[in-house]
Amino acid sequence: MRRIALALLLTLLPAAALDVEQVTVYGGNLSGFWRVMGPSSIGITLFGKTEWGPLRPSFCRIDHDGEGYGSHCFGHADSERQGRLETDGRRFHLAWGTMLARLVYDGEVTSATRFEGHFTGKLVGIPVTDPDLARGEKIALGNDTVDSAGKALVLRGILNGEAVAHEPALDAALVAARGLKLGQVETVNYLGRQYRPGVEDDNHPPDAEYLAAYAVEFKDGERLCWLHQDDDGTLAAFQCS
Repeated sequence: MRRIALALLLTLLPAAALDVEQVTVYGGNLSGFWRVMGPSSIGITLFGKTEWGPLRPSFCRIDHDGEGYGSHCFGHADSERQGRLETDGRRFHLAWGTMLARLVYDGEVTSATRFEGHFTGKLVGIPVTDPDLARGEKIALGNDTVDSAGKALVLRGILNGEAVAHEPALDAALVAARGLKLGQVETVNYLGRQYRPGVEDDNHPPDAEYLAAYAVEFKDGERLCWLHQDDDGTLAAFQCS
């Protein structure tokens, strides 16, 4: 059965229809970089049964401003403000989409560095919850993780305005990353590899090593960046959010 990745499903929803629900989060400060084990996909069989893909690791950034928290993950539509969080308790409820197709994550902050919960798909108002527990673990930077992907210098060059051969579809993402106005790049920390969201089936799972993820600290802020270069050096995937 072919399944569609959660992030890809979000990108297929009309941008104007991405009504973001309010989220209440109880616990400490969630701002930072997170490694999340969550379902990679959701699909519906010919008989109407909803099936979830296996849990896979991915990286997300959570930030905070005067209005609350926002989450940023690779491939999500409207990644600048996908969700709203408010620090007035322990439980949280996060949702993206429309009344016809909605993804929901309900969970609980179990400590200052961990949360857990379940994803639910709502199709035409009918909820189906993934029984697997999706967990998040906050990443502590500065542990001198070896850059096994070897893309830190490439990323730093991109953010500093250097030209790089790339797929035309990445033009907007490159312009946005170079226009962040967060000051000088100070550190580029390798976080790890993650899969590229997309359509998958049982015989063709996503490439778990496709994307290299980096936490970038600027003089006036921070971002999470993902990239992939083909063997000839062409940038085939890129996002900073």
